[in-house]
Amino acid sequence: MNPSSCENVFLNMDCLPMGIMVLDRQLRVCFWNACLESWTGFSRQDILGRDSGELFPQLGRSLVVSRLKDLFDGAPPAVFSYHLHNHLIPARLPDGSMRLQHSMAYGLRGPDGDISHVVLSLQDVTEIHSRLRENLRVRKDLERENRLRKKVELKLRELATRDMLTGLINRRSFLGLLGREIRRARRYGHTLCLMALDLDHFKRLNDTWGHLAGDEMLKIFATVCQGALRDVDHIGRLGGEEFGVIMPETTPDGARVVGERLLKAIRNLAVRYDGSVLRMTASIGLACLEPDEELKDFLLRADRAMYQAKLLGRDRLEEAPGGSCSQCVLPE
Repeated sequence: MNPSSCENVFLNMDCLPMGIMVLDRQLRVCFWNACLESWTGFSRQDILGRDSGELFPQLGRSLVVSRLKDLFDGAPPAVFSYHLHNHLIPARLPDGSMRLQHSMAYGLRGPDGDISHVVLSLQDVTEIHSRLRENLRVRKDLERENRLRKKVELKLRELATRDMLTGLINRRSFLGLLGREIRRARRYGHTLCLMALDLDHFKRLNDTWGHLAGDEMLKIFATVCQGALRDVDHIGRLGGEEFGVIMPETTPDGARVVGERLLKAIRNLAVRYDGSVLRMTASIGLACLEPDEELKDFLLRADRAMYQAKLLGRDRLEEAPGGSCSQCVLPE
């Protein structure tokens, strides 16, 4: 079939909104639709009857030629994606960029039942690709914003639950944790101990060396305490130079051992500041949870035992009596 008669047979493909090129067995062009004319700027008169591989080098590659010829032997349709095959028929957009094409080739049977021609259809997927790329960009932006949001949320949570100077949990978080540990101790029948710590003569240190020195001592004190306590213990800053330690599943004897170790670590602390060596001690009150005891009473017993330690000379640990706090003496 000559190109002229071939063209008449395939004229019904002329109005399709995609590129259509029909090849004969010698891979010569025998139909070139209006869409391809518009895309490439090549008229039918320029294209018809010419070797497709000479016109368009991508079509002349051995892999492409082999797959096109296989179609004449009854092979299934061949797909040529723009990812792998670039631009089979180069066509520029108005902005000068290349039109992205998704191509498929399939055989057409003639009246005798044999494959007489191969149709190569080219769909412009530039807009689809641009939308997918934009969607990917938006997705990456959302993922980046989500990571940033999580970092901000984590920072806000830290600001809400941590003491900014020492890095320890703050009073609100400490009391919430203490309430949960009390409920857990009652549910499972575990022991629970609480220590109240107060730095001795801390106001004198602030008045003598200034608040910057006091802040530095508080930070170092927090680090020393974390090193002296067990992994299961929780220490928090309750305010000023007052601290608390929650000791889950701990007996009074076990808590006293930890408390004495903590006193020793604080006592051995020596901080060089402005040419001098600053030292500190602490007073500790220890209380163990009583049956049906409320949080505020539990905390008050530990607090009063700490004041008792101060009355008895400081730098020591005193254990609160069980039940009522009336046996502890508060300082004037």
